[in-house]
Amino acid sequence: MNGTAKRKPKPVNGCIIIAIYNQKGGCGKTATSMQLGGTLGRRGYNVAVVDMDRQSTASHWSARAKDTPFPATVVSLAAHQEKMVNEIEKMVELYDFILIDCPPAIESQTPWAALQIADLGLIPVTPVMDNIWASNEASELGLKAQRDNPELKLRYVVSRMKRGNIYSSCLRLLHSDPNIESFKSIIMDRNVYPESQLIGQTVHARGNKAATEEVESLTNEVLKLLGIRGK
Repeated sequence: MNGTAKRKPKPVNGCIIIAIYNQKGGCGKTATSMQLGGTLGRRGYNVAVVDMDRQSTASHWSARAKDTPFPATVVSLAAHQEKMVNEIEKMVELYDFILIDCPPAIESQTPWAALQIADLGLIPVTPVMDNIWASNEASELGLKAQRDNPELKLRYVVSRMKRGNIYSSCLRLLHSDPNIESFKSIIMDRNVYPESQLIGQTVHARGNKAATEEVESLTNEVLKLLGIRGK
C-alpha cells in the first residue's frame, strides 16, 4: 500500500464516517456494516452504507426487503472505486453516518482511501487463527493511516464467535494486541444473522433477543467511543 499517497481533506461537518475493512472474506465485514448501519438507522439517524465490495452483498441484502425498507440507505460504488472519496464528499451533507463496506483486499486502494477520511476504522475478526493472522495486515494498515489521519480511531469487532476452547484461546490472543483494542461486545455465530440477510433487514426483525442485544451493545460502544449520546 502506498503510504505516501496524497491525502484528501477529511469532510468537515457533523457526518461520522466509519470504515469497515479486513483482508479476509467471511469475517463478518458486510454483516457488521449492515447490522450496525441498520441499527443506527432504527434509532433515527440518517445512515448510508457504501457498498465497495464487487460481490455487492450489502446491495443484494437491502434489495431483499419487502414491505419495510432496510433502515439505512445502501449506495453501491463498487464499480467506481477510484471515485469513492469524491462521491462520499457529496454525501456528507445528507447523512449522520456513512459506513464504508470495503472489499476484502488490503492491496486494494479502497481501504486505504476509506481510512484517510474515516473517524473510525472497524476490523471484524472471527477468533480463529487464520482470521487473526489476516487481521495483522489490517491493523498495520490502520496504524499507518493514523499517521496521516491522527483523529482516526481503530477497534476490532469480534464476529461469528463460537463456544469452545479454541475460540476462547484465539479471543485472548486478539485481546492481547497492544495497539488496537477490541470492543467488549461479541457477535456470536447465530443462524438469525444470515436469516436477517435473507429478508433484507437487521436481526431486530427476527425477534431474536440475544442477537438484538449483541448488535445494540455494539452500537452503544461505537457511539460512546465517538462521544455521541445515543438516541
